[in-house]
Amino acid sequence: MPTKRADIAVIIPALNECENLNLLLPALKRVLAGLDLAAEVIVIDGGSGDFTREVAAHWGARVITQREPGYGGALIAGFKAATTPFVVTMDADLSHCPAFLRDFWQHRDRAEVIIASRYIRGGTAEMSKFRLMLSRILNYSYSRLLALPIHDLSSGFRLYHRTALSELVLQARDFDIQEEILVRAYVKGSRVYEIPFGYRPRGSGNSHIRLLKFGWSFLKTLKRMRDLRFSEKCSDQKVALAAWSSVKISSPQI
Repeated sequence: MPTKRADIAVIIPALNECENLNLLLPALKRVLAGLDLAAEVIVIDGGSGDFTREVAAHWGARVITQREPGYGGALIAGFKAATTPFVVTMDADLSHCPAFLRDFWQHRDRAEVIIASRYIRGGTAEMSKFRLMLSRILNYSYSRLLALPIHDLSSGFRLYHRTALSELVLQARDFDIQEEILVRAYVKGSRVYEIPFGYRPRGSGNSHIRLLKFGWSFLKTLKRMRDLRFSEKCSDQKVALAAWSSVKISSPQI
């Protein structure tokens, strides 16, 4: 008897996250079962030195060894492995609540890219003041300088229609891949919809973000995305240029 094709794939980049995965994966499994979805959970291991691979396999996840460097390399590996109509990306550190998949699934027909957004009405972000300031500045800069009607471009908790990811040529290999995916999909004509989301601090372990490398990669990607946004390849180039001409730079609310 043929196996039912999965409806959705959940991609989880992980580096030394065995303790968090031991809590996340069973919770995720319960949520997916409650939605009656045929799902595949894909854990992309970035070279963990703990029991990340073993824990993931224990809970039935498909484990893939990451070949390209960085967070971006992990997502690209996950996209290549997933063949389902819908793809979710989420973090392994418990900052993304599995129950939110119900919201994603409920709104899946609203757009080709659904974002769990911290920065729209009803959204929250539990993080240090310094990190919150950097995040708000980053998102404000991308939104304003690229004339995009999107508030949380750096959220890694998303639901994609497969069509939004097809034929995207991605250059970023760090956390800036989040912005690149979003801008390239939007320029190609994909609709983007934001749902208010409550971001919470990671569980055990330490963050893998390195600020200097993080900042430099975001600046380079911003330059590339600005060139793309106002190019003839953009589906709403004239609208973007008109929006850009009216932009007045002011400080973001932090």
